[in-house]
Amino acid sequence: MDINQVREEIHKDPILSKLSGLSKEKRIPLFIVGGYLRDLLLGTSGKDYDFALPKDPSSFIATIEEVLLLHFFKVGKEERNTTTYRIIKEDISIDLTFLQGETIEEDLQRRDFTINAMAFSFQDETLHWVEGCLEDIGKKLIRTISNHSIDQDPLRMLRAIRYLCTLDGFALDKGVREEISLKKEKILSLPGERIKTELDRILLSPRPAIGIKTLYESNLLLTLFPEFKGLENLGQNEHHHLDVLSHTLLMVKKISWAFDWVAQNYQEISMTQEDRLSLYYAALFHDIGKQDTYSKDEKERVHFYYHESFSVQAAERIMERLRFSNFMKNKILHLIKNHMRILNLSQETKETALKRLVNQIGDETPLLVFLTLADKEASRGILSIQIDEIVEKHCLRILELINEKDIVHPPPFITGHDVMALGYSTGPRVGQILNFIRQKQVEGEIKNREEALRVLREKFVT
Repeated sequence: MDINQVREEIHKDPILSKLSGLSKEKRIPLFIVGGYLRDLLLGTSGKDYDFALPKDPSSFIATIEEVLLLHFFKVGKEERNTTTYRIIKEDISIDLTFLQGETIEEDLQRRDFTINAMAFSFQDETLHWVEGCLEDIGKKLIRTISNHSIDQDPLRMLRAIRYLCTLDGFALDKGVREEISLKKEKILSLPGERIKTELDRILLSPRPAIGIKTLYESNLLLTLFPEFKGLENLGQNEHHHLDVLSHTLLMVKKISWAFDWVAQNYQEISMTQEDRLSLYYAALFHDIGKQDTYSKDEKERVHFYYHESFSVQAAERIMERLRFSNFMKNKILHLIKNHMRILNLSQETKETALKRLVNQIGDETPLLVFLTLADKEASRGILSIQIDEIVEKHCLRILELINEKDIVHPPPFITGHDVMALGYSTGPRVGQILNFIRQKQVEGEIKNREEALRVLREKFVT
């Protein structure tokens, strides 16, 4: 697509055409900048808009709201000159910031990468770009505008890798790779939530495994997560063909394989963004505890007893550092704690045990299946290959059990009042008894309230 076609596409867009008319009518310079223009030149389009406005006509923001019938909310800090006015509505995302500098040319020089340093003026319909912008878009090359770009905002190191994952066919400039490795420690100066936002975007991208691999190769992964350093070159047992860190990186790649396997052998399972993020983070953190539990027996066989518990502790520290929500943190920890459950099942495991597992894992059961399949596929040791068929069989049956009535969320046949009527006081024992009855219900041994009360009287009368 050439420059004239870009103008035509802008005029076709209902939001941009309104703002173009408004800018001309009020004689106020308003620019669309960055990714939207880049994507037009690449032959793609979306509803992710970035606008720039001079500081003087800041009252123009209210006029934009009136025209679009939408309202901005503020993010960032005014005293640091990082305020962004943002609108998020359905599939539309709008960010508006003030020009960094007196002119659009000065502003573009302060942006992150050449491929994003382009602007279109609605007022006079002129296009502006930095030197090398169009060439780098054509070559699909991610390159910083200046040697100070990363110093101005170290988050750009993660953003470069995010573009590598989201822009099809793009590559990182050799100089950018070297600069990231050289300046990696600067990432630690950033708030955890900013880091997490970029990591989320990498993991939700079409190529998350490339992102994580590049984070490792650029030394950013071990800088962000020093907890991973003990996993490098940490040998494993005959279930694995790789050291722990290499296994972890491969497991992230194999999650997409797990999605395909389930779709082909069972059915496609829809997941929310939160589900996907929880799964990928669980894959990243699931074996961190192995460095703390490494041991060898008298036959020189390697073991990692109870590594799940140590992984949970380390993952929790990382997620607190990066300001994960409690909901997502608990979801990820639940997966890590149970990531060996399906792998440890034997050929002789009974149906009742599978039902009990599904009940205990609950709504995260499909995610645990994906995690298990990816873990299995990233472990190509002799012992792992021998149990492939067993693991896959259990995964399929577990997926079928999720849809069976009263397993994940069985209706309670009795309550705490029924237990306390036998003479028990409020406390943990009541919960233990209720859990026992619920497990028997899940396993099919108790089918109604009458049977539940009978078992309660037979086993728990004080």
